Amino acid sequence: MNCKNCDAATQGKFCSSCGQQIDTHRITVPHLSHELIHALTHADKGFLLLLKDLVTKPGIVARQYVEGKRKKYFNPLSFIVITTALSALISFKAGYFEALTYPQSKRQPPLPYYRESMEFMVGHGKVLGLVLILPLLAFFAWIFFKRSRFNFAESFVLHCFVIGETNILRVLVFIPAFLLAPHAIGINDAVFSVVFQVYLIIAYKQFYQGNILLVIVKSLLIRILFIIFYWLLIWSFVAATHGLFG
Repeated sequence: MNCKNCDAATQGKFCSSCGQQIDTHRITVPHLSHELIHALTHADKGFLLLLKDLVTKPGIVARQYVEGKRKKYFNPLSFIVITTALSALISFKAGYFEALTYPQSKRQPPLPYYRESMEFMVGHGKVLGLVLILPLLAFFAWIFFKRSRFNFAESFVLHCFVIGETNILRVLVFIPAFLLAPHAIGINDAVFSVVFQVYLIIAYKQFYQGNILLVIVKSLLIRILFIIFYWLLIWSFVAATHGLFG
């Protein structure tokens, strides 16, 4: 019979040309439910399997993926898009980032467009997570670990896994903690920042290997440079929209 996807003549259960299953059937609600459960829980490239493995071995997962072991895990780009969208949506609904932003804006420093920059960050968190946070972290890690054999794109894959997992951590732990104790949002954010830094160190050590003290120092420098350039880029964009550089 011919494959319904590429029309190639084939035998067996799968097309030898494109790999699609030959026995296709009409899509129904039970079929969609089965596909959803399969995508989340299947032993091969399951979403939940990836979440579990990333808890303790983010760098190992990323290293295995870039070295070719890709059938086992969920695609990193799909993973970061899904988790970033989920985190941004739930954070917005819970008022998480607004609570972080506006108490600080009352003590506004003598910087033009400070409040507008904070509001821009809150309003565009999902986009910034994909087009600014990931590339910046991946770029600085690539620079600081230049002597490793991994290129920028492979560093990007590592940070897709790292940021994606911490997005889920925020949704499952830190946003519920904020809803239970909104007055302690400063402590909440400080704990999240420490947890993220420790997780980053673990990921870098597993992925790039090398001396642990150097990994710690490099991870701290990467984080500092990221924060500086992240806010500098946001402030520059907001200032440009107000004609500061015109």
